[in-house]
Amino acid sequence: MARTLEANLDHLKKTLGHLPDAVFKTMDVGQTGIQVVMIYLSGIADLNLINEQIVKPLILTGLRENNSQVNPEKLKEEWLQQTSITIETKKGTDLESCVIEVLSGNTCLLIGGNEEAFVASTGKFPSRSVNEPSTEILVRGPREGFIEDLESNLAMIRRHIKDLSFKIDRTNIGRRSFRKLAVLYISDIANPKLVQEVKRRVDRIDVDDVSDTGIIEQLIEEHSWSPFPQVQATERSDKAISALMSGRVVIVMDGTPFVLIAPMTFWMLAQSPEDYYERFPLGTFFRILRLTAMFIATFLPSLYVALISFHPGLIPPALVISIVASREGIPFPVFVEALIMEVTLEILREASLRLPKSIGQVIGIVGGLVIGQAAVEAEVVSAFLIIIVGLTAIASFASPQYSGSIGIRLLRFPIMIMAGIYGLYGVILAFIFLGVHMVQIKSFGVPYMSPLAPIRLRDQQDTLVRLPFKYVKKRPRMLKTQDETNSNRKRK
Repeated sequence: MARTLEANLDHLKKTLGHLPDAVFKTMDVGQTGIQVVMIYLSGIADLNLINEQIVKPLILTGLRENNSQVNPEKLKEEWLQQTSITIETKKGTDLESCVIEVLSGNTCLLIGGNEEAFVASTGKFPSRSVNEPSTEILVRGPREGFIEDLESNLAMIRRHIKDLSFKIDRTNIGRRSFRKLAVLYISDIANPKLVQEVKRRVDRIDVDDVSDTGIIEQLIEEHSWSPFPQVQATERSDKAISALMSGRVVIVMDGTPFVLIAPMTFWMLAQSPEDYYERFPLGTFFRILRLTAMFIATFLPSLYVALISFHPGLIPPALVISIVASREGIPFPVFVEALIMEVTLEILREASLRLPKSIGQVIGIVGGLVIGQAAVEAEVVSAFLIIIVGLTAIASFASPQYSGSIGIRLLRFPIMIMAGIYGLYGVILAFIFLGVHMVQIKSFGVPYMSPLAPIRLRDQQDTLVRLPFKYVKKRPRMLKTQDETNSNRKRK
């Protein structure tokens, strides 16, 4: 860093002077003869905070002390002593770091006769209040969801984890945006190799801007071509806290309410925090119900196409007669008929999401009913297929993980093509291919289908079945945690 105020100021003016909202405010501290320069951006720095916590303490220091006794070093110490109580202040490591701090809404302070630059936290950004997550709604459980402010999200987690081992490793991401990011973990629980690998992949990201954690998710996952998410995204603070307690790592970024949890397994797509807030029979039932719904959403249209087109003998005769009667006059093959309805359903679903909330739901419901009824009356599709498509759509909404439901919707179409070409053999072949693919996937070294592939009996206490809490005394072995015991109860 340069030795004089003039040299430091010239460097900052060359860097920030072209910005229309950059302010270089010079003031003399009383009759001391010491000059102070404040640099900030008028649009994002809180002017009231600057006047109260920077300007006012400097003026009072110059008036309170004997002018002959006030020197730059004493002025610095007095100012730091007064302001550090109410706002965060720190010494700038170099002028380049001061530039980043100014662009982040903070104020850089240069004191004449002192070679150091100081940074005061004066940023003021609009943010919404904490409310219930819109994508992960529960009947029973906390109503606290993350927002777009990093510090608020970290405080939300810290409020519930009063542990000295809870670590927050901060960094910046994006060459031009310099967004704040934090990697969270509990040091005496999480596997150090997992923490190191997460940090390595995050540090390896080299892009101009990262506007959402979804971009980070795509840049750090191992299998980019897979339709299945390998890092879990959530808006719920209780879900992130539970992941930390189990030995996972959480990534939080400023500007988005979605945090990332790593590593992830397939079974997390069917798990909801509500499974743990209800008694274990209910939690187990709902979890199995969601997995069944995921199977229906993936394979039901393909099974319909395969059975009607190639294997009608496998269907009860009375049902075959009913289906054939409903298809009378339909000009399209079963595969084309099913494809038309599935594509129409996806278009309606996408349109309802993009429209304002007040009319989006109406368009989705009314549009589906009107188009479905009109298609049946016009003999374009059969009434039985409308039932199949409706069941498929309802089943796809059962997954508590939105990203997982998107992957299931995407898989439905290639499986339908296999069913349209090879019949039931095509569906079975697609199921085998899908199983092989899912077994090969890993999320930060953890097999995606674990603990069923490979089989780990101890970890299955919270997979398909959620055992009562008094029997769950160990953390998942697949995470290779340092502290495997999550209960201090004495065993009998």
